Amino acid sequence: MTKPSSAPLHYDVILAGGGIIGLCTALFLREKGLSVAVLDKGRPGYEQSSRNWGWVRTISQAMEELPLAVASRPLWQQWAKEGDFGYTRCGLLSLAQDKEEWNTLEGWLAAARTHGFDARELGQPEIHTLLPQSRGQWAGALYSPGDGRAEPDLAMRFLVRKAEAAGVTILPDTAVKSIDIQGGRACGFETETGRISASAVVVAAGIWSRWLCKTVDIVLPQLKVIASVLRTEPMEGGPDPIIASSRFSVRKRMDGGYTVAQRNSSITYVTPDSFRFMREFMPNFLKQKKLLSVRVGSSFVEELKQERQFGKGRPNPFEQYRACDPTPDRKTLARTMQRLREDMPVFEKTRVAAMWAGVIDVVPDALPILSPVARYPGLFVATGFSAHGFGVGPAAGKLMANLIAGEQDTLGREHFTLERFGCNGEASAGR
Repeated sequence: MTKPSSAPLHYDVILAGGGIIGLCTALFLREKGLSVAVLDKGRPGYEQSSRNWGWVRTISQAMEELPLAVASRPLWQQWAKEGDFGYTRCGLLSLAQDKEEWNTLEGWLAAARTHGFDARELGQPEIHTLLPQSRGQWAGALYSPGDGRAEPDLAMRFLVRKAEAAGVTILPDTAVKSIDIQGGRACGFETETGRISASAVVVAAGIWSRWLCKTVDIVLPQLKVIASVLRTEPMEGGPDPIIASSRFSVRKRMDGGYTVAQRNSSITYVTPDSFRFMREFMPNFLKQKKLLSVRVGSSFVEELKQERQFGKGRPNPFEQYRACDPTPDRKTLARTMQRLREDMPVFEKTRVAAMWAGVIDVVPDALPILSPVARYPGLFVATGFSAHGFGVGPAAGKLMANLIAGEQDTLGREHFTLERFGCNGEASAGR
């Protein structure tokens, strides 16, 4: 990685955020011959990009996002030939616990068939053939043999190496303090080590994107959700496909252990932004309230203090929080592990090796923002992946690179505009 003191002061494109979206975008920009720098306030890939479940899936993706998921598959497969980060086309089995869940899966498959991929329905006999470890009685299942898995931390290290080999300048421990606007156009970042200029500027900072956009009064409707995960010690006889259900979710790991989580156990804490964006988030929250727990804690007061200290020429939170490392929800993880052991006795004696949590950037409709910012030419945003970023990251980076370069693509950029939220007109003043 490059030291800030030895880096050039101008690039064709600079990106704030060294997660999977920032690095993938940088890679595809380099393929176009552009000079590119990626800035990260800490270590690239340390936050949510390396803490996710490691799924490369198509099942249950939103229809607008499904083309990104399908297009990411061959990119993951190609990269797996270049480096060993545990990528395997192991298939994904999505299990329905009851008729209501099965109706949801059937409805999704009926809508998704027009995209032409390999998901299919399974009945009880087929489920037990594919998952003999389970003694549960499931209402039905979808199975996609082309879905896969990878180790997020190893994948991020691979992408850092690949980006550097391609000529991307990566600047770790370089907090971006604000977006530099001159003459009504985005022309760089003000960092803790000085100004870096560029012809195009990209905010791909995950949960920090909202605050960074706020430095130039752009409203980004984004909230934070905490998800907890555990991994087991290596074991024999477990399932090979990824298993998704409302009781537990399981992915085999490269080391022979398993990553275990529960999809309906995420937590969001009430903050000032919860009230600001209540109108935008409420419709989707009411549809998916079973998947999320809303809690009140110290986050409200902490973020209110940050806001009062926030502003141009001030430290801002990016320098103060080099790594977001939340405490995992151990009680929920213990309950999830117990459910897994009840359904699959093969896990009864398996020991938990570690627990961790990550913070997910979510937007009102759970679709990513891959968009120019109309008010400021040269400014782009790539954020809001709402827990889908790892699997679709390669194609999302390719779409973003095409967007910045002014080239056409077929991946549905019209669904991912910032303007769709209508937050940056006169009515949004004060947010």
